[in-house]
Amino acid sequence: MKLTKAPIALFCALFLFWILFTGKLDTAGLVLGIILSVFVTWFTWRVFIPPAHEMPGQVAPVLHFNLAWSLVFFPLFFWEIFKATVQVAMLTLKPDLNLMPGIVRVKTNLKHKTSLVMLANHVTLTPGTVTVDVDLVHHELYVHSLNLRTLDECAVCADVNKLEERLRRLVE
Repeated sequence: MKLTKAPIALFCALFLFWILFTGKLDTAGLVLGIILSVFVTWFTWRVFIPPAHEMPGQVAPVLHFNLAWSLVFFPLFFWEIFKATVQVAMLTLKPDLNLMPGIVRVKTNLKHKTSLVMLANHVTLTPGTVTVDVDLVHHELYVHSLNLRTLDECAVCADVNKLEERLRRLVE
């Protein structure tokens, strides 16, 4: 791994999250945070920047993580998860469980394969939806929705596209 500004920034962000989430400022906690941050940076760096030899004749695509936008993205994403959790709970608590599950194809405009996979992961983390397939060539997701009766295909696409736009501002 070439030591440039980007991996150092990733390390610093991971270490900052470690401190914020653990709240430990003792020597052992900080050393463990440094070790884990180095480990995660070292082993995930190829996901974000593939080596140039894997893409002949091309410059390796770089995802630019917008730390400021992450302060908006993650609270909004957790709010969407909370709303979806309540909706799924309400569906399952109804006496007449009349669901109409289905799979919807969602076209995306994301430039990087990594960001497309990140979008698929975020869709899957949202209760009531699961990404069942990702077409990396055509930049499409196939999303299984728990109930298309109350949420038509256009609404599923709109929700995924809204999440896509937020994710694009975060990483592209």
